[in-house]
Amino acid sequence: MPSVLGMIEQFGGDVEAVAGEDVRREVLAGAERLKASSSPEKVSLWMRDAVDRLDELAGDDARVVMERCGLACSKVNHGVTDRAVARRAKFATEEAFLAAAAAKPANGTRIELDGDVLYQVYAPREFSHPMRCFCGLMRGLPADAAVSPTYCQCSRAFVRNYWSQVLGRPVAVEILSSAVTGSAECRFRIELRPS
Repeated sequence: MPSVLGMIEQFGGDVEAVAGEDVRREVLAGAERLKASSSPEKVSLWMRDAVDRLDELAGDDARVVMERCGLACSKVNHGVTDRAVARRAKFATEEAFLAAAAAKPANGTRIELDGDVLYQVYAPREFSHPMRCFCGLMRGLPADAAVSPTYCQCSRAFVRNYWSQVLGRPVAVEILSSAVTGSAECRFRIELRPS
């Protein structure tokens, strides 16, 4: 897993690739004061403000930036997906795999099935070490702080990539709620058979 500073560097690269160098410079204002030893709260509050600046300066492109971050994160953390792909291969049918995944979810998560819709739920406050978000950039967000929903496009891209690889086909993902925007948990609606 990359360091928090590495994650910020990746974020800055994505901002520049989508919105340009000038926007990157403004969005990353103050990042130079963050150190590897900075508290999770300090990092999260800086990131919250950076996403606010991104929203203001990049408009709709801010979502694209965060989606790129999510895809980069899924590549770095591919072990999670690789293990799920290996588990999927042990089941004769997708239905049997999904039923087993729903019956025994990973700690701090759950899966709910409703026909051709799967709900992936993350409850980071119920994790073995309670936090606001599984992402290292937001896990220290204070309980009374909230982040722009734009930030969660990162998680949406991660979830979409994860399930597309596990199921071997594209899936559509919608964010229904997010722990960093004020909900108790993150909830994603995944269309298993997108039209």
